[in-house]
Amino acid sequence: MRLRGFLLMVWCLGALAWICGCGADPLGRQPVSGKVTLDGAPLEKGSIGFQPVEGGITSSGAVIAQGAYTISREKGLPPGKYRVVINAIKPGTGQVELPPGGMPGDEVEGKPAEELIPPDWNTESKHVVEVSSSAPAEFVHEIVTKQP
Repeated sequence: MRLRGFLLMVWCLGALAWICGCGADPLGRQPVSGKVTLDGAPLEKGSIGFQPVEGGITSSGAVIAQGAYTISREKGLPPGKYRVVINAIKPGTGQVELPPGGMPGDEVEGKPAEELIPPDWNTESKHVVEVSSSAPAEFVHEIVTKQP
């Protein structure tokens, strides 16, 4: 009799897990991917972030490499609108070092990091994308710094 009760309990728990979608993401996250160009060429390296704009609770981001980025479903975004923030360090900057024997607070050698991407794509970004549950979240971001 105990075995029958145990098996019934195991079956009920299994059925409940199947009905509830045990392990499913309750936020309905979607994978996000895309391309980033700077003046028509793929952005060599940088970072991209997505911040909720309509009371969303989840943000996410990725590394940009050779103009492409990918965010897996596990770290993806629930459906909604997101502000896009893109950053990249200007080549030849951001490599500061203490001289040999230097102490914290001493003068450093090298050039501090300079932002390659204009403020309207990061600190002042008003660029917004919408993630849907019914369409792939694939975006193209074309940054233009040079005027024709």
